[in-house]
Amino acid sequence: MALMEIVDSISARQKPDRVQGSHRVNGRSVDALALHRFNARLSGLLLETIGGFEIVLRNAVVTSIMNHFDRPDWYRARSFTQRLDARRRTNIREACRVLENRHRPPNSDRIVAELTFNFWVALPNGKYRETFWIPFLRTVWPAGEDVRKLHKDLLRIRDLRNRIAHHEPVFASGWRESSDLALHRLEQLSPHHHAWLSGRVSMEMADVSANIASVVQ
Repeated sequence: MALMEIVDSISARQKPDRVQGSHRVNGRSVDALALHRFNARLSGLLLETIGGFEIVLRNAVVTSIMNHFDRPDWYRARSFTQRLDARRRTNIREACRVLENRHRPPNSDRIVAELTFNFWVALPNGKYRETFWIPFLRTVWPAGEDVRKLHKDLLRIRDLRNRIAHHEPVFASGWRESSDLALHRLEQLSPHHHAWLSGRVSMEMADVSANIASVVQ
């Protein structure tokens, strides 16, 4: 089978909006498939970056919650859960239900693993300034951190993560700025983890970015 026949065969199996999205960039099917491949590589690197940040973030936040309320089963502390909005309380109940259905007794580590990134993003929020931020969450971050700016940055990182999870193109969506935000916020939480992770992905990101640029030019 000739190259263009292979390209046309693969393109025919793609959803029209995904293929046409690439066509609008360069107008050639063969380049569209190359762009799809590079986008997949970039998505993997970004997911590794955001995933590393998420693990450090949730561990830091849950440690601050446990220390403040002085109990390991923080997810059962009414002084904490009753101050959450209804959606976040539902998140905790659903995490407990999932573990129950798996016949696994809930504990902090298991609950943390079941909660989504959005749960942790929602806590450093201006609406929780008096209840969570000032009493304990601010201690996770450098002194003088603006909770509203932090929340805005976390939402931007979350939005990029969601695009990746839904297999959307990320190469033209401001990915670099969001990735830089994730690395910056990671460095604030753990310089050691930042050095390890940024060293792993920076060169690969530069390589795939150059490949994408060569396709879309």
